[in-house]
Amino acid sequence: MVQPIQPGILNRVFKLICEDKSTGTTFTMECNDSQFLVTAKHIFEDLGFPKEGTIGLLTEGGKYTPYEVDIRYPADPKVDIAVMRCKDHRQISPAHPNPNTSEELEFGQDVFFLGFPYDYDELSMSFPTDKRPIPFIRKACFAGRFKDRYAGMFLDGHNDPGFSGGPVCYRSTDAPNGTMSIAAVISRYRFEKQAVLDENGRPTGSYVESNTGIIAAYDIKEAVQVAERWDDSATM
Repeated sequence: MVQPIQPGILNRVFKLICEDKSTGTTFTMECNDSQFLVTAKHIFEDLGFPKEGTIGLLTEGGKYTPYEVDIRYPADPKVDIAVMRCKDHRQISPAHPNPNTSEELEFGQDVFFLGFPYDYDELSMSFPTDKRPIPFIRKACFAGRFKDRYAGMFLDGHNDPGFSGGPVCYRSTDAPNGTMSIAAVISRYRFEKQAVLDENGRPTGSYVESNTGIIAAYDIKEAVQVAERWDDSATM
């Protein structure tokens, strides 16, 4: 019997907007007695990858609540992860015992990823207590790792814009009470160009980007390393 996503995972996930520009998904993570927010690095690309800023999280009552955050990134610039911490060190969500590791994730195993695709924040179900939209849940298969960077992994599933920064979670066979672990952070989906044909089947010279169903994600260990070195990186 397949067990559902645990409330502890659902309560960690928020829709994110950065400086009224880029949107995506973020989730909370505990490390060294502090709570952090994890998302995809490319969400900050238009802002020049800042070290601090104001973000908005879709929270109570379906409204965006502003938070002042410091922002750090992994040492490898190719890793599509950003880690944030509120300047006032507040907790955004309750802490839950979800291990942040992919060590027990096996090739071919089912995983779930959560987020807010497109502008569905007002169309999805809401938590009964604070009316905050519940993230969408999608299922995928752990398909492989990047050839040159072990931190990257591929999933076989269907991703859409808006899931970027969302958590990839799974249930280890040895986990107590079926506790789910967070293995990775959604980055993007791989696309291929397909020619646009006219009504007679001839190429028009235009192309569309077709979703291949291959999803790129980055290992949560990269986010954990940033959080563990938070105070050291602030002085660099």
